[in-house]
Amino acid sequence: GLDLAKTAHVDVAIIDVLLPDGDGLELYRQLHEIDSTMPVVFVTASGSSNTAIEAMQLGALDYLVKPLNIAEVRKVVQRAVEVRRMASNPVTMDPASAESAEGDVIIGRSPPMQEVYKAIGLVASQNVTVLIRGESGTGKELVARALYQFSKRVDGPFLAVNCAAIPEPLLESELFGHEKGAFTGADKRRIGKFEQCKGGTLFLDEIGDMPPLLQSKLLRVLQEQQFQRVGSNETITTDVRVIAATNRDLEKMVSEGKFREDLYYRLNGYTIFLPPLRERGKDLDLLVEHFLRQANLELDKSVRGIAPDALEILRRYSWPGNVRELQNVIRQAVLQTTGSVLLPDFLPDNVLRAVGEPDTADTQAGYDTVDQLIRSKLRSKTPNLYDEVVGTVEERLVSAVLQDGGGDAHAALQ
Repeated sequence: GLDLAKTAHVDVAIIDVLLPDGDGLELYRQLHEIDSTMPVVFVTASGSSNTAIEAMQLGALDYLVKPLNIAEVRKVVQRAVEVRRMASNPVTMDPASAESAEGDVIIGRSPPMQEVYKAIGLVASQNVTVLIRGESGTGKELVARALYQFSKRVDGPFLAVNCAAIPEPLLESELFGHEKGAFTGADKRRIGKFEQCKGGTLFLDEIGDMPPLLQSKLLRVLQEQQFQRVGSNETITTDVRVIAATNRDLEKMVSEGKFREDLYYRLNGYTIFLPPLRERGKDLDLLVEHFLRQANLELDKSVRGIAPDALEILRRYSWPGNVRELQNVIRQAVLQTTGSVLLPDFLPDNVLRAVGEPDTADTQAGYDTVDQLIRSKLRSKTPNLYDEVVGTVEERLVSAVLQDGGGDAHAALQ
């Protein structure tokens, strides 16, 4: 196992507390020296194992109690792989290297995005709390990961919690942990994210949705780096850098008494504003190119480009879901594309309707003849005349064959 960890990229290690050829805790320490960001899950025969608890306090991700429940194992491993992805997948901020970069890329050359890059470079290495603000889908998690990867805590863990996705009683336990018997269903001691993440970075997404009771406990951690597990009087000291993100109007929430003013100022050590896609100008073209390449790889397609009229439709759309929505739209369109060029007909109907274009079902008439199609493309001075004409003819041909055969191309050609 140690030899494998030294020579291969390991996503997650699952190790028993008691091993026939060694000690689980010592093995964990050796694995941590080899790769400090590798998630480790312990297996123990006893829910009260002090060794497993000690491992969690040292930074292990979780522990499982025998007999193992396979569904629980699968759930924990999936979470571990996601933790590994966030911590180790590099986040590149150079648009020029977007095509060849491994991992995730923050793409944009617009003035607002240049300000984001400057902010990341300015604050990443500083041990201050950062608040990332922006609409849903603008890429706040990518910015949080970039802050972590360019920080002095990069050798420590990076853990993320979505405050809006976890019910209030479970969120408190997720963040601060609990003692066995603290509440119904608490059958073992749980180490929370603030204890696990000691020496690392904790990303609190959707911080504006955090309940008031937890806001006060979070404030204490930020002020004193101290907290208590649920059901315990023991004060635990930690060392965690907090990066928070929200799409909510925190100032309005403070004025309405829905968010603590002192916590707002404590979180607001440094603020990074992510602009919505509609305010980023020609960044949309760069993102379309990037997501087109990405979709080709994921779907094993070979769509070489996007038609100018299709790109114009994307430019006119308002993008309420921002970059995330654009990525999904391009993926859906590539999936639908039958030729080598992404045409307007392949865009989702909700995008076409929003910009006043006819739905796909209404475009069957299109061009009466191939000659009309060619002349129309010539008038538009398209640089991809061949690909667009061939792509449109291919689409019409496939559609006609499937209609004639009742959905069975083979039957239509008999």
